[in-house]
Amino acid sequence: MEESLFVKVFEDALKEIFKETLIVKKGANLIYDLALNENLELNVTDTKNPKRGKSAFQTDICVFEKINEIEYPRIVIEFKTKITTHDIITYSYKAGQHKRIYPGLRYGLLASEIEQIPDRFFIHNKSIDFFIAAKKYKKDNLQSMIIELVKKEIETSKILEKIYFDKEKYNYFRTEIIFKDIFK
Repeated sequence: MEESLFVKVFEDALKEIFKETLIVKKGANLIYDLALNENLELNVTDTKNPKRGKSAFQTDICVFEKINEIEYPRIVIEFKTKITTHDIITYSYKAGQHKRIYPGLRYGLLASEIEQIPDRFFIHNKSIDFFIAAKKYKKDNLQSMIIELVKKEIETSKILEKIYFDKEKYNYFRTEIIFKDIFK
């Protein structure tokens, strides 16, 4: 399936499933850099409306949570048909830059025309939180995968944000890697 068609399918499914709780935007811009000038003023004057080319990268799909009239980014999903080493390095870099600004942000890749995650992803990835090789997707499985993915990533996003802003303290941390075939 062509990348743009798959983005639309995924976007429509997200909007339908989470229409009451989340805001889904295609092509949303997120800030990747905040610097201070010689007057100690931010280089970005409108942090609530980032502009591509003005310290902001555009995303394929971004899932926002509305908090006090602010649309706060929780999950970014970048879509490719196939994945190259260059894609992995580029999106891993973008993910890292965005996460410096939005500390709870979860970042993922979805490749619509591959069946398995290539080994080079594990070699070159530094900041991408999830990867889905979606060639064998089926309509029924797609919705259940989206529900599981988004719920877990939102939960993780909120925990990371609380830790970052010193609202939660923990005495145990463990990274869990989950491998499975979601299309069976």
